Amino acid sequence: MKTIFSLLAVLALSLTTGCDPRSSSSSSSGGVALVNLEAVAKRLGRDTEIETELKSAGEQLQTQLASAQKELQEEFTRLKEVVGETPSTEENQKLADLGRDLNGKFQQKQQSARQEISNKRSELVMRFREEIRPVALRVASARGLNIVLVKSDIVVLANALDADITGDVIAELQGNPASAPSTAADTAKPPAAAESPDTM
Repeated sequence: MKTIFSLLAVLALSLTTGCDPRSSSSSSSGGVALVNLEAVAKRLGRDTEIETELKSAGEQLQTQLASAQKELQEEFTRLKEVVGETPSTEENQKLADLGRDLNGKFQQKQQSARQEISNKRSELVMRFREEIRPVALRVASARGLNIVLVKSDIVVLANALDADITGDVIAELQGNPASAPSTAADTAKPPAAAESPDTM
């Protein structure tokens, strides 16, 4: 999960409510709430869903790459058959040039596949983030807080326990607002059933 949720930290450092902290008419007392998106994803099973989608996309791209590699190899083989077993110096040069050209094309396809997977990962992460956003803002507003940050060691040095709203966000997403107290201990150690190897 490290790769996906490091992306969450980089791409989504804050979720603002749109309240103007300078407004004296606002009922909000201001302040910052924190959400551990990795803990939310694990509790809801979104981490597994994201990995499953990425695996499926990766397998499709791998099939496409294998097909492309086969076609490029066949193109090289055809020229090799044309020049025969005793090619001239010029024909050897043509084979070498074609080999470099075909290798370059395949490397470009590999790079394109890697970029496609990266884009897919970012898309899934942003989709998850947008799912969490309104709930996080609603929970934060109920506490008189008007900014929500993704809890990350990259961003947060330290925080008070009551700033962490992860448990309440999870509870609301599960449809049971009273079921999960929002504490740092809760987000640091999800229930055993939700724990999984850190594979991302």
